[in-house]
Amino acid sequence: MRNYKSILFSVLALFAPMASNAKVVLTAINPANHQRQEVVAWNANEVWQKLGVRAGTDLIVKNPYGQTVTYQITHDNRLLLEVSVLPNGKAEFTVEAGMRSCFKASVAGKQYAWRVDDITWENDLAAYRVYGPALQRTGEQAYGIDVWLKSTRELDVDHRYAVTWQSNIDKAFFRSIGNQDGVDFVDRATSFHLDHGHGLDCYNVGPSLGCGTPAVMLGDSIVMPYCYKDYKILDNGPLEFTLDLTYPTVMIDGQNITEHRTISLAKGSYFNRMTVWYDGFAKPMDIAGGVVVHTGNKADLTLGKNFIAYNDPTDSPKRHNFQIYVATIFPEDNVKTRFVADPWHRKQGIYGNAVGVRHEVKSGERFTYWFGASWCQSGTADSDFWLMQINRFEKDLNQPIKTSVE
Repeated sequence: MRNYKSILFSVLALFAPMASNAKVVLTAINPANHQRQEVVAWNANEVWQKLGVRAGTDLIVKNPYGQTVTYQITHDNRLLLEVSVLPNGKAEFTVEAGMRSCFKASVAGKQYAWRVDDITWENDLAAYRVYGPALQRTGEQAYGIDVWLKSTRELDVDHRYAVTWQSNIDKAFFRSIGNQDGVDFVDRATSFHLDHGHGLDCYNVGPSLGCGTPAVMLGDSIVMPYCYKDYKILDNGPLEFTLDLTYPTVMIDGQNITEHRTISLAKGSYFNRMTVWYDGFAKPMDIAGGVVVHTGNKADLTLGKNFIAYNDPTDSPKRHNFQIYVATIFPEDNVKTRFVADPWHRKQGIYGNAVGVRHEVKSGERFTYWFGASWCQSGTADSDFWLMQINRFEKDLNQPIKTSVE
């Protein structure tokens, strides 16, 4: 019995850190004079330390009513919560060690290897796609970041791909028996290029920047990588998705250059954060991020001091009768926005690209900006409202919610 008790006490000692009854309070202070609702971060290491538990311990986070709320620990040990804070107000949450709940995800993404290595991710407002090596091997020229529109707050990308998988099987059957009407019927009923009640893919990318893609600038020429070579998903919800991409080494201006990107998207945000850097610059180079421009109507494009907004006509404006609102936002002061009518793009049927250019970037130096999209069925009534949303996002970037662990 004495040996049994000794073993029992030893086992309990191993788990003693998990038995802490300590609690800490997370505070979020809104310095702005307008209501805020967004995903914000605390230092998870500080939370674990003040709770007196080991790093990585599961947590329980509660709102002032004592309700358990969704949280996420990221790959770099940030504790994320979605918070609502009154103008110039403060919100508080309590945290203790304990077995976490299963949370409903609002953000997710993955590689779809069967679909020519697409990597597609989404939040509750939109979805985005980058193209992979399997697509490059086909010879199709699709360089930029794609946008999938959503009219549902639920995660929908997996469903669209599953429907497409079955659709391919059904269309192959009808083709095998020579029934074109059957092929057309299945296509109308399942294609994610048509809206079936929760959104669609109607954004033209091709050999362009698409929405938010980075590139090297050589004078008036935009040099983009093709498709990604390697990827790693660092965070996959429930509140934030983070993706690392490495592109094949290519020769640019006599230099062997490799592009790296880290992209993250949070719940409730119209904008992804893009951080890009290049290895192999023997000399400082100009780099840019921007959006493809398909129309010559001056009213469609706004080149702000530190943002670009564009009203994209979709791939079939006469049939869709709506626009896709896209933008890139540059919080750094040393970025110049401009329209580039690249002759090579004109040959591809692209009117041009609107870019924010950062000059004299050194090898390994990070360039961070934001990109995103919306439409009339995901909270953006028209182009004027889109400009207001961009302006509010910029203001919030400049006066972030202040967090502390008490």
